Amino acid sequence: MASACIRRARGQVPGASALRETIDALALGDRDVARDVTSMLIDTNRAALRFMTAARESDAWDDLGRATHRLAGSLCMLQCRLEIALAGTLERAARAHDASAVDALLPCVTLAIHRLNECLGELLV
Repeated sequence: MASACIRRARGQVPGASALRETIDALALGDRDVARDVTSMLIDTNRAALRFMTAARESDAWDDLGRATHRLAGSLCMLQCRLEIALAGTLERAARAHDASAVDALLPCVTLAIHRLNECLGELLV
């Protein structure tokens, strides 16, 4: 499962232009707001990953499920289909207390979100 998941996570994240268009729409065309939204999304994604990792390390299944659900909501705003699917699968595994699935999926979600954050960071330059 992990190797297939990692192959998916290495796939395409939405292109910079698609992300820029989505964020511009969220910001109603205001460049300053778009920068703020982008920065907040990056920070939120990082915080969610830290919280999810800590929740897994302490077997806090409900916390992991809730954090993954919040992450998926953020990803929905950006229309990141692959990342949404990965987060949804991780959320279901966490809610089922499926340790082996969570242990396979969490690194995949982490990799996908790091890649997304890199793309978002490019929009700030």
